[in-house]
Amino acid sequence: MKKKKMSDLPRDVEEEVLCRIPLTSLGLVRSTCKRWNMLSRCDHLFANKHLAHLAAEAAKKKDHPLVVTMMNYRVELMRLDLSNEDKVVVVNPEAKLAGLDQIDVREIFHCDGLLLCIPKEDHYRLLVWNPYWGRGQPRWIEHTHNHDLVDTHLFGRLDRYSYGLGYDSSSHYKILRFIDYPPNFVEFKIYDFNSDSWRILDLPPRPDNWNIKLDERGLSLNGNTYWFASEALNFDAICFLVCFDFTTETFSPPLPLPFEAFADDTLILSSSSSSSSSSVGGEYPPQLVVLFQSMDTLEIWISNTIEKPNAALSWNSKVFLSANIKQLIHPHYNFLRKSACFFIDQEKKVAVVFDKNARSGAATRDIAYIFVGGGVDDGSSSLTQQVVKESAYPFCYSRACYYVPSLVQLN
Repeated sequence: MKKKKMSDLPRDVEEEVLCRIPLTSLGLVRSTCKRWNMLSRCDHLFANKHLAHLAAEAAKKKDHPLVVTMMNYRVELMRLDLSNEDKVVVVNPEAKLAGLDQIDVREIFHCDGLLLCIPKEDHYRLLVWNPYWGRGQPRWIEHTHNHDLVDTHLFGRLDRYSYGLGYDSSSHYKILRFIDYPPNFVEFKIYDFNSDSWRILDLPPRPDNWNIKLDERGLSLNGNTYWFASEALNFDAICFLVCFDFTTETFSPPLPLPFEAFADDTLILSSSSSSSSSSVGGEYPPQLVVLFQSMDTLEIWISNTIEKPNAALSWNSKVFLSANIKQLIHPHYNFLRKSACFFIDQEKKVAVVFDKNARSGAATRDIAYIFVGGGVDDGSSSLTQQVVKESAYPFCYSRACYYVPSLVQLN
């Protein structure tokens, strides 16, 4: 009797088997045979079924959210293990992302399953990619620079641009690239994936006279992007938020923060809407989360539900985490605004902050600072530290963001 092979199985049985493949094993499946490669890459019915299965599994294991990390200029996947009641364990990176494993990346941005990657050395191309579709889907985007202004005002630094990734009301994806350095160099450009072209964005005058500082990182939420901003040309100005709406291609008026913050304070944005526990279970709608550190005080605040980017932004009246960390980490320690990133789990009252532990020297470590219990000022709260990765690059800023796979494809 002829021996049966997987490829001899009926289509529905074959799909049922392949749907159980973990996200990190898709590359191996695709390299097994042409049939499975075509099925997993090109069949949207199968892909929808596969993502539904992944979502169901994530709901069962909501204590293990998947995270995209950028460390040592390489992009990888890791999981946060939040299941232990006594201690939170940060799992080491579990997989490399096929397609980015040979590319040095200095910045990543995430929007609904898409990654926008800024190469470390190549200043004339950007990479946008959906890891779910594997090596066949990365899209390189050519871009140009105004060298006269860059050379004159930024000493030729082509890495000083800020970026935003989002989509409009028709689900058309766009990239915002800008330098907001008044009065010397202000330029906003939009890349539209449909037209495969850049265009100068002619923004209306900003009556509040604010600007987004160089190197400021944005956060995508509901297809739009948020940044910290402050009064232009005033280094002592109070900070606030602004949102870029990719449908109207305009910025919102200044949006309030739940505290008074200045330019020297550490401010970091995150989201509570992209972790597996919230997006699959639906317990928590899209919300902004902001980390604020001024001297010894560390606070994390969560916004109320955000439905429209230009609607009034309000915040939960109760702080999610409040801690005096002077004696817990270092008497003069501040998380680095350019490198630190963080995640929260609302149900478990856990916050995980990633940062580097070195400020000078030839080597450093990527450290996870894990707050349990909503703070460290009461007897039931704790703070632990865990080395995530040894690094040979002390000034290579780390990045990390929650990751939930999607079926978005770029033509």
